[in-house]
Amino acid sequence: MKTKTRTIKGTLLAQALALAFGVSSLPAFAQSNATGSIYGQVPGEAGLTVVLENEGTGVHRTITPDHSGKFQATSMPPGHYKVSLMRGPALVQALEVEALVGKGVEASFAGASGVQTVTVAARVSRIDVSNTNNGAVFTSKELAALPIGQNLAAIIQLAPGTNKYTLATYGSSASFGGAGASENSFYVNGFPITNILTQVGASELPFGSIANAQVLSGGYGAEFGRSTGGVINITTKSGTNSWEAGGKLTYAPGTLRSAPKNTYYPNTGANPLTDGKLYSYAQDNATETKTAGLYVGGPLVKDKLFMFAALEQSRTNLESVASNSATAVSPTGFSESGSTVSRYLVKLDYNLSDDHHLEFTKIYDRTETLTRSFGFDYNTLSRNNVQKGAATFVNCCGAAAPGANDSIFKYTGYLSDNFTITALYGESKTGHTRTPEGYNPAVRQTSSSPSTRVPGLVYNNLQTVTGSLPTPDSGDQQKTFRLDLEYKLGNHSLRGGIDRNRVSSVVGSTSAGGGVWSYHKNVDPNKKPYGAFESPAQGGGYGTQGYFVSEDLTNNVAHPSSTQSAQYIQDRYQVLDNVLLDLGLRDEQFTNNNSVGQPFISQKHQVAPRLGVSWDVNRDGTLKVFANAGRYFLQVPTNLSSNVAGVFLSTQKNYTYTGVDPTTGAPTGLHPISDVVSANNAFGISRDPRVITAVDIKPLYQDEMSLGFEKAWSPSLNVGLMATYRTLRSTNDDFCDQRPIDAWGLRNGVDTSNFAFNCAIINPGVDNTLMLDLAGDGKLTRVELSAADIGHPKLKRTYAALNVFAEHPFRNGWYGKINYTLSQSKGNSEGQVDSIGGGDVALTVGWDHKELMLNSYGYLPNDHTHVIKAFGYYQLNPEWSVGGNANITSGRPRNCIGNLPESAGPDMGYGGSYFFCNGVATPRGSQGRLPWDMQLDFNVAYTPAAFKGLRLKVDVFNVFNRQTVTSVNEAYNNEDAISANYLQVQTRAAPRATRLTAEYNYKF
Repeated sequence: MKTKTRTIKGTLLAQALALAFGVSSLPAFAQSNATGSIYGQVPGEAGLTVVLENEGTGVHRTITPDHSGKFQATSMPPGHYKVSLMRGPALVQALEVEALVGKGVEASFAGASGVQTVTVAARVSRIDVSNTNNGAVFTSKELAALPIGQNLAAIIQLAPGTNKYTLATYGSSASFGGAGASENSFYVNGFPITNILTQVGASELPFGSIANAQVLSGGYGAEFGRSTGGVINITTKSGTNSWEAGGKLTYAPGTLRSAPKNTYYPNTGANPLTDGKLYSYAQDNATETKTAGLYVGGPLVKDKLFMFAALEQSRTNLESVASNSATAVSPTGFSESGSTVSRYLVKLDYNLSDDHHLEFTKIYDRTETLTRSFGFDYNTLSRNNVQKGAATFVNCCGAAAPGANDSIFKYTGYLSDNFTITALYGESKTGHTRTPEGYNPAVRQTSSSPSTRVPGLVYNNLQTVTGSLPTPDSGDQQKTFRLDLEYKLGNHSLRGGIDRNRVSSVVGSTSAGGGVWSYHKNVDPNKKPYGAFESPAQGGGYGTQGYFVSEDLTNNVAHPSSTQSAQYIQDRYQVLDNVLLDLGLRDEQFTNNNSVGQPFISQKHQVAPRLGVSWDVNRDGTLKVFANAGRYFLQVPTNLSSNVAGVFLSTQKNYTYTGVDPTTGAPTGLHPISDVVSANNAFGISRDPRVITAVDIKPLYQDEMSLGFEKAWSPSLNVGLMATYRTLRSTNDDFCDQRPIDAWGLRNGVDTSNFAFNCAIINPGVDNTLMLDLAGDGKLTRVELSAADIGHPKLKRTYAALNVFAEHPFRNGWYGKINYTLSQSKGNSEGQVDSIGGGDVALTVGWDHKELMLNSYGYLPNDHTHVIKAFGYYQLNPEWSVGGNANITSGRPRNCIGNLPESAGPDMGYGGSYFFCNGVATPRGSQGRLPWDMQLDFNVAYTPAAFKGLRLKVDVFNVFNRQTVTSVNEAYNNEDAISANYLQVQTRAAPRATRLTAEYNYKF
């Protein structure tokens, strides 16, 4: 065994760090967001050292305990370690432990004496007294044993305090502790993989490449930011000194999937033609998925260079009715789609020495979907085979498949026993395309009618696509740099660092074919079209008869970018031998730029204090009391920039013509009769960034407190309780009401009669100052509006929860855990998203004008009073095991959204978007609840002894086929009548499905 002992006790850099932190002679308990720690106690005698050996890679790290015998090794890559107590070159005792991401594991040798060579297993304890975070960690073995989906969303739902969103706009994203879908952060090996454009969801990786999955629901330290919901922290597998390889095949056949339920019109009592009738036929919809995966890992150079690679591809075929019965016969009412999801990961680890480690991670995630449309007849409930359209989507469109092509470089250096440095640099790129079948981007659209065509000419339209398409170069990029320094000084572990994300996107749409030739005719040839300097008659050609053509160009493409920077310092202070204080301070800066690089949001010095306490009551890791409090900030996504700070082009130029190309339908013999004009001044010029947002706008931020305990009741039972309270202090959203501005002008003698307000981003519920071009001359006027002027109520969003758990650690062949969460989520805003009215992130409907906020306070859509989660697995014998996963959730609150009564004010053109029904106030969440959702998943696995390495498994999801209603249409009005769709089912729990898996793993 190597027994190398460091002799370096300090460096100039370490000394400089200590001076910078302003402390002296102070063991350590910090760990980075991609590593863990190993700590413990040895006899307090001189000459003892602790050697930690990664049993997979052979890397050693030697730690010298302090004078009391305590030791702590931080920034340890997750993995299996042999921890040896050494007296000089002699082995005294050894333990085996597993380091987990973001966790501390104890390896103590108290009482060890004499010279021994006995290796024993470390005491298994799920209570980590070295940590104040709120969350859970799942290992690859646990994830493989449980019946769950093979994605990050399924892992998140195992954690307490999490719920699924049910609005399709936000995909299968999660709410953590009452927060919105855009408020979570995702990391792989320390690199952010959150959806760059919207912050909703994240890219994925081959599921089998996950080593540890940490789900933090709150209380995290100052090294984490840009999240007011939760943090999903993934570390991947790495190669070891043993070669191993394997593969898997999974099949979810349509024949073993229950039929989905049809949707019917609700019985409103006001729509006899539709009440109770079939709305959407679904029971013959069919889907099946096949997945294949391969992996290989091992040493390229033993003890030095390791590789791990995983590839995974899944193919899903779906046939479904795409129309509803309102259109009895639809030529595109039936859809066939085939999706191919390709993912791979490559991880290289290079140990320059025991003290210096380099790693490289490559992640690729691509979803390609081909859709085809056919006719469907509701009279006969049958489809035809006449194809009417097809398109290919790549990483498009929405939150479900952001895609990724990531390259991540990381260095870790243990410069001394007391000083560790980690540096990370990564880049991410992804593209988004939608390509209709037969589409030719070089062919313009043409638009004509019999009344606008010159008799005898042929007006063809070769362009098969009408309207707009995503811009061809749509995509997102991210560059991330992070540096973390850690220094141990006596009873203090000081950690500080900086990070910087630079993200940019190309987002928007352009006219298919580049533009449209729109043919027109004036009855009076001498009448000039809008903006023309000549009449058609003056232009000649067929203009003498009133015929002319306009070249219509539409391009709504934005190139937004943003920079997110932060600096933090954290002191984990062992104030007593059994009391740990985690003191942190984080300073964040957010800058959002428009398409030409001008900042329109610049938020500096967002100071976020963090405080955590862990009390090891019995001094033996059997009872921990903990508490934390902190402030958390969140930036706005680049998606906001693309909507309010993009470059919008919508122009028209008129010509007369002398002919039409009979093949393409394009005009010939053009003569211009106008310059380029735009009815709404959309000439592709960016808005002045100063008018887009309120002056000194504040970011979304939230305060959180929690208090709890965990107790090892016995070696076979851990229990715990935690109370959490969160309150949202600020958010950003668009405000579009000109009335307060006109009132300000009247009070201040400023003419606003020629001003047209085009919305601005503000902090709702507080005073805001806008810079506006009131006179249209380019000169900006400072308009100061109080909260009372704007008419918004104070922002409110609170979340209070009590979580209780009982856990049976893996012992006697089984593991199990049950969580019960009692919670309440109330307010007048979900944050950056709105699952009632919808809208883009940070551009919801709710704050557009004050009447929309009437009766808006109440139970929020992600409020689920009771949630019970239970999961576990049991090893029946060496060959057979079973697993289960249950989720019992009380229903979300219902709303009634309708027209604004005249007595409450003008509807401002928003129709049925108010918390009123039939003229009566209906406060948010006051219309009862949807039913409880009770889901049970089950699996059984067979590992035959006669075929070593083979594993066969059957997973059954939603065993009892409870297709519970999870959301309904809450719009009461259709114009001035009761909507035929009011309370109609929108989403249900997925029907029962079965997944068959065969795996083979071989160790060389």
